Amino acid sequence: MKKIFLFFLLYSGAACKKDREHCWDVFDALGSQIAKVCGKTEAEISAQYGRYYDRSDAKKYCWKIQYPGSATFAYAENFSEKMMGIYSAGAVSNEKVPCGYCQRWLSREKDLYKPTGSFIYQNIKTEQYCGDTCNTLFPGRIIILRDTPDSLITVEFLQKL
Repeated sequence: MKKIFLFFLLYSGAACKKDREHCWDVFDALGSQIAKVCGKTEAEISAQYGRYYDRSDAKKYCWKIQYPGSATFAYAENFSEKMMGIYSAGAVSNEKVPCGYCQRWLSREKDLYKPTGSFIYQNIKTEQYCGDTCNTLFPGRIIILRDTPDSLITVEFLQKL
């Protein structure tokens, strides 16, 4: 009987020590990682941070999230399935997509008045592009938006963020 008790005691101690070897990523309510905590059990992390945590070694993915009443979708990178379940609550759908599926670019519009050759640049803006479009973008790429008899409107891609 003593051998069984001793075995159980040693096994319990080893299991507890093993659980303390994990590191945990801690997030805020918006999904930004705010800390990495090591040496605590899952019960301790849960008590301290609520549900906004996951193991640091959890497999991370990129996600395309569709919310109700929206024609566009959100794109999130580096989220585990557990955390995506929390952050996409209320979404119509969320699907794993290849990372790099969406990219953010700085671009500017150029309005050219053909009769005089004069032009103006609009303010630089940041936009997100997704899917196959990303494969065709590079710094310096110019796309014609409108070409009329007296004007030419183009967009120049400046920098990928």
